[in-house]
Amino acid sequence: MTRFVQLLLLLLAALPASAQDDGLTPGTLTFANVERSYWLHVPAELPEAAPLVLALHPRFGDGPSMAEHTGFNAIADREGFIVAYPDGIAGEWNFIRGVPGYPNPLDDVAFLTALVGAIAEVYPVDPARVYVAGFSNGGFMAQRIACEAPGPFAAFASVAASGFGGMLDVCLEPEIAPAPMLLIHGTADDNVPWEGNGVTRGDVTVYVTYPVPNTLAYWAEFNGCQPDSEIEDLPTSRLSPGTSVRILRVDCPANASVVLYMIQGGGHNWPSPTRDAYSGSGLINHDIDATEEVWSFFAAHALEATSE
Repeated sequence: MTRFVQLLLLLLAALPASAQDDGLTPGTLTFANVERSYWLHVPAELPEAAPLVLALHPRFGDGPSMAEHTGFNAIADREGFIVAYPDGIAGEWNFIRGVPGYPNPLDDVAFLTALVGAIAEVYPVDPARVYVAGFSNGGFMAQRIACEAPGPFAAFASVAASGFGGMLDVCLEPEIAPAPMLLIHGTADDNVPWEGNGVTRGDVTVYVTYPVPNTLAYWAEFNGCQPDSEIEDLPTSRLSPGTSVRILRVDCPANASVVLYMIQGGGHNWPSPTRDAYSGSGLINHDIDATEEVWSFFAAHALEATSE
């Protein structure tokens, strides 16, 4: 062995653990003349047609941090689905493309849709079971996909994000296609306030982020739901002082569910019983595991077969 090879091996050994050691495989996709990066977790054993989950990180995050903080990999291994953790440009997703006053033309809806196709060319993806989940900025992006291009996706989940100003300008008309939506949001979120972030002039309030109840109502209308909802209060534990969980399930058509997990007293974070996952501000609830709840919601939804 030459001294050069020995030196190279020593340098490699000194590097931090690679993405492979974290169960992630890096990939790139050139889209709109830009090389985009993503990370995949593929269980060792997959069914012949496997579900695919896109997990979208918050602002200033990336794919590996989303994997670490949510724990999706372990659930994917247990349940037999693929997880993709794409990276946003400069650490964020352009969910406000086309909204008046925001000139950034980057089309992340088209990129994420193309990414699904690229992954399906290599792995046995079930086209009826492709899902999108996101946290904070990634949650806004999940809602943007759901309102603009829900067709290829079976369900969506948004954690610590609400509807956003301009949705009515850039989204489909309600009831064009169902977009099953799970919302998880803390009432004491100081980053994306429960009551919305708006400016009032006279009798008119313009929202940058919608109040969460308005967001719930938006998705209920989008999916053609009835105004009734079922309320369930989950038992609290001594591990989560100051927080509790109330679930609102809206009366919706089959395969068009709208559900809100109201984390009473919860902050801007990803609830988890064992991890302080994305707990940048406020109290974190340990009574639920948001990742488990997201997957349970996804597993209950699949696109209906279409006849040719």
